[in-house]
Amino acid sequence: MALIMFSCQATGPFIMFRDTAQRVFKEIGRTLTEQGAFSSEELPGILAKLDEAEKRDKALIAEREAAAERRRRECSYDEELREREEDSVRAKEKDETVFFYQRIVPLQEMIRRAIKHDKAIVWGQP
Repeated sequence: MALIMFSCQATGPFIMFRDTAQRVFKEIGRTLTEQGAFSSEELPGILAKLDEAEKRDKALIAEREAAAERRRRECSYDEELREREEDSVRAKEKDETVFFYQRIVPLQEMIRRAIKHDKAIVWGQP
């Protein structure tokens, strides 16, 4: 798995999986390149897009959980028992799952600090 390192003079660097970085760039409407930079002037707009992506991701997760709850309420007793068994398996998987909104937190925090200190963010191979 390829990695991308983000760094900024206002913060320490951090590394992100390339597939997550590709989604970040898709969310902000840009193409991921091997290396590049976000100027301090464009960071507020990028942060707003990432914050919106975070809200959408959280809403999608809540929607999935609500749909599962509706299915449980509408099924027979035997189906409910089966659903509960599947839910326990999904709960274990969910505990091991890191959602997109959680993966972008370091970048959002880096952007906030970069904005505060009027610094650019650069990325490239570690």
